[in-house]
Amino acid sequence: MHLRRPKSAIAIVTALLTAASAAAADVHVLARDGLRIEIDVATDRLMAEFGPRFDRTAVVSSVTLDGTELLGPWGLSDEFGLYGDGVLGYDGARPGESFLKIGVGRLLRDTAEDYRFAHPYPIDTLLPVEVASGPTSISVSQRSAGNAAGDYHYRKSYELLGDDGLLIRYALSNTGATTWSFEHYNHHWFRVADDAIGPGYSAVTGFELPEAETSFRRTPFSLEMSAPLAPGAAAYYASELPQVAAGANRFEVQVEGRPFVDYRASFAPARFALFANADGFCPEVFKRATLEPGETVTWSATYRFIRP
Repeated sequence: MHLRRPKSAIAIVTALLTAASAAAADVHVLARDGLRIEIDVATDRLMAEFGPRFDRTAVVSSVTLDGTELLGPWGLSDEFGLYGDGVLGYDGARPGESFLKIGVGRLLRDTAEDYRFAHPYPIDTLLPVEVASGPTSISVSQRSAGNAAGDYHYRKSYELLGDDGLLIRYALSNTGATTWSFEHYNHHWFRVADDAIGPGYSAVTGFELPEAETSFRRTPFSLEMSAPLAPGAAAYYASELPQVAAGANRFEVQVEGRPFVDYRASFAPARFALFANADGFCPEVFKRATLEPGETVTWSATYRFIRP
């Protein structure tokens, strides 16, 4: 599902249009006692590979613990509306008209087909990003205006927790005149230094994993790589999560039975997916909500990076 999209003329144009802003992206560092976290702000570092898909307000591009890198090349990347839920105004837009991708800006609909996350929609306007930073935290915000199908104000902050933790807080407000819903997740490209993605990588969850077609070795509360990946191949699992409480929204990523990250979130998860390719081992927990005009929803995720 998340395999890289084919290059196209539109993709090349998108990459050229965003090259200047990508080069100018701000990199902020949060560090304490062996933990170093790099956060790219107002960044288009994923644009040439994936198109205008991922939240560009901020991306965690690197996490090192005592000098060991724990992320693959695409970092901790947020996305709204993977399957169109929260892509504001797309259904009502005609080809050539614009719609809103939260965290990105105004894109142009150039096809009569339903929204597809891998399609490289042309960019109309990248919305500006406001930044406030301190020694142990950084906050970003973005707002839209003038969209008949819905407007938003989006805020996100990153905060160090001791010498091993990162807290990400989210807030999304409906600033328009119509009700809309959204779906959000973080792609989580985890990869331990030079330990290639393959047998030994596993995710252990706090919620039961329903049966679904997958090449992972599955137990009720875990998914494990069962075989090496062929060049260019990927493994995938996905399922809806009916009636899982917020308190069970957690997972641990392990290599050879040794945990290296513990994730806990504040919301009841609606869906869980696990994607793995050479770039990373990617547990994905999805939040869904509906916002009335003037309403705000908040949620958070806490990561503890574990020393051997």
